[in-house]
Amino acid sequence: MIHGPPPIVTPQSNTGGLFYAQTTMPTTTTTYGGQTSSFGDNQPTTTDYDDQPTTTSYSGSGNRVAVPSSEATGAGGWCPTTSSAAKCYRTAAEFPPTSQWMSLDCLINHSRPDMVGSSNDGPDEADDVIAAVQSVAQSAGIDARIPFALMMQESSGKVRPVIGDWGKSFGLFQVQIADAALCTGFAKNECPSSVIQNMVEEGIYGHNGTGSAPVAPGIAYWLGAEGGNVGRALRGYNTGRVDDPNDLTNIPSGGTKSYVSDVANRLIGGLLGAQHQYTCT
Repeated sequence: MIHGPPPIVTPQSNTGGLFYAQTTMPTTTTTYGGQTSSFGDNQPTTTDYDDQPTTTSYSGSGNRVAVPSSEATGAGGWCPTTSSAAKCYRTAAEFPPTSQWMSLDCLINHSRPDMVGSSNDGPDEADDVIAAVQSVAQSAGIDARIPFALMMQESSGKVRPVIGDWGKSFGLFQVQIADAALCTGFAKNECPSSVIQNMVEEGIYGHNGTGSAPVAPGIAYWLGAEGGNVGRALRGYNTGRVDDPNDLTNIPSGGTKSYVSDVANRLIGGLLGAQHQYTCT
């Protein structure tokens, strides 16, 4: 959900070739404790997902940033200990309101244990991912829970080596950017925070097609283009367009039919951590 008027995110000239949101952020903060392109959430060819739910609570210190309390902590959010039955949310009107979403703390608590593991992120890398999602979401003027849930859908929050869609989609947000930021080549827990930051910016801001890179809008662009409607924005992120707002499972080839519903379930507790399920058939 966009707090206040939704950001209108337009391509602008800059050295990074990113889309940037023009928004005014709230000043009250709290420290968090604890081409038309197809952006696929197909399971990466080099990563296996752990579909087991986790109830582990993360209370480590980690690398944190100050974020607006109403923006990123999900005021009024709740936190289940186990996943509830997943539901199919087929239309934009059915998409769960923010009053039903879990808090950002809860999303992180359920996700971080799956992000860290023998073949996954190191603890410092996971904390850098969490901090980057919060800070970039704040800069873009969007609720941090949206990109965090989207990231868990796309990659389970793993920084390496996540390459999906038959070698076309890269990184935490499975962006289709040829020179996307990657942690490939860095030892576990040694991927620079700057690389992780760039990876998150590519997912939230996108790429405006500077140089030889194709246009690849991020989720902040789609939230602006769709007037802050989260369901339609997620549909646009996954398939590059919104064909039918009355049926967000009605898509062209190249996307995931249940994508919007799957992310919705991540926001409300139907899917936790690295759980994956097609929630609409």
